[in-house]
Amino acid sequence: MEDTEMSVVDHLHELRKRIIISLISILFMTVLVYNKVHLLIEILMIPIAKFHMELVFFKLTDGFVFRLEVSLIAGAILTSPITISQILAFLSPGLKKGEKTLLYKNVLILSVLFALGVVFGFGLVLPYSLGFLMSYGNSYLRPALSGINYFNFIGIFCLFTGVVFLFPYLLVVLGKTSLINSKLLRKYRKYVIIGAFMIEGLFLPSAGLLTFVTAAAPILIFYEASIWIIYFNERKKRRD
Repeated sequence: MEDTEMSVVDHLHELRKRIIISLISILFMTVLVYNKVHLLIEILMIPIAKFHMELVFFKLTDGFVFRLEVSLIAGAILTSPITISQILAFLSPGLKKGEKTLLYKNVLILSVLFALGVVFGFGLVLPYSLGFLMSYGNSYLRPALSGINYFNFIGIFCLFTGVVFLFPYLLVVLGKTSLINSKLLRKYRKYVIIGAFMIEGLFLPSAGLLTFVTAAAPILIFYEASIWIIYFNERKKRRD
């Protein structure tokens, strides 16, 4: 892209180019993953392995659709650096140097936090959540779990925990724009603590005390860190 002003048509051509590159990379990676998807499925089966259940399907096409969905999601995740780089390449020509630096920094931080949230949810919270849901339903129903439903649940659950890990950083960003302040966050600290433990109590009722506290700790630590970061930013603004 040239540094000179671009027309709307030029922007559309540039956008189409970035989209095509991203889609081709996702398609290519999906094909590669499809041939080795059984390794990924074995990893995704770990949380439910202790229940000694066999997943079932109810439609003839479920097996193919499920394998294709897992491959496509894995392909999109593995090529996310390429997708992000294409988005940045499209946006960066219209930004100043300082704005570019801030954009790259935020993308990196958000990507790391989201990945940590997904790993945390899958490795720690999900097994206990499944244990609660399975034991709760098993008291009056005999479980026959659909493979597609199980993996969709994992995807949604890990997506949720990933987004939760983004929440404190978004608080800091809002603090920089003066939409919220450290005093307001301190005021609602006790409600956040109570809410975090209530949510953990719903999903981890049978977990030990150590696991219970460990599961809630990241949310509380990140929230407290957000308060202090916003506080020091406020002090810096007052000095300036």
